[in-house]
Amino acid sequence: MSNVALFRNFLLAENIHMNEGSFEDGSVYFMREQTIENGGNVLLAVHFNQNEDIVDLKVLGIAKITNPLKKEQFHSLINQLNTGYRFTKFYEQNGEISATYSMFIGERHNPQDIIDTLIMVYNSCSDNYGKFMKLVWA
Repeated sequence: MSNVALFRNFLLAENIHMNEGSFEDGSVYFMREQTIENGGNVLLAVHFNQNEDIVDLKVLGIAKITNPLKKEQFHSLINQLNTGYRFTKFYEQNGEISATYSMFIGERHNPQDIIDTLIMVYNSCSDNYGKFMKLVWA
């Protein structure tokens, strides 16, 4: 059974709802919207590469840089957070702050490990949501 099928079956068995899709290169992703406590909505993503041996876990849309003059402050905060976190890495792309973690899963994986790691990345974002919002609102 492929890693994607194994993950899909796990989601069904655990009644975890994620939308599935694929990219032109044949890689497959699963996504769902999640609300950050006392905050906005983010998009949780699990992206399997074409070989299904690497999975990228992402939390998209943590914050938006609406004032270009604040971009340097956001980058400074991102650098500070990335220094403190071993696994979660924050980044800015086109004015949107997101977080990512990539993991090698080999030929067969435990889907629970992927969900647990996605929750870890999400918790890192949730813990720092206020710091990003403080910059947005300042």
